[in-house]
Amino acid sequence: MPVLSDRVGLKHNVPQGTYFVMIDISDFLALPQFKGWTDLQFCEWMIREVGVAAVPGSSFFREPVNHLIRMHFARGTDVLDEAVRRLEKLQAFLK
Repeated sequence: MPVLSDRVGLKHNVPQGTYFVMIDISDFLALPQFKGWTDLQFCEWMIREVGVAAVPGSSFFREPVNHLIRMHFARGTDVLDEAVRRLEKLQAFLK
């Protein structure tokens, strides 16, 4: 999903045969409005404010990982295009 990086500006891994991508939200968590937030709180905020759901990365690690969220992209092109359009709203926070 290079579009996440190119069009939306989100740092992410490059999946190797899966339908999931891990997105690094460190830059958001460093902002004053998200200070002290967990990945769960960020995911809940994204659902309300952006209209896109993600799973907290901490759900997948034993270690205290709080800066990653996981999104899946096993959807039709129309749904993915809409999700990317919505995710573009996140750019405003990083400027």
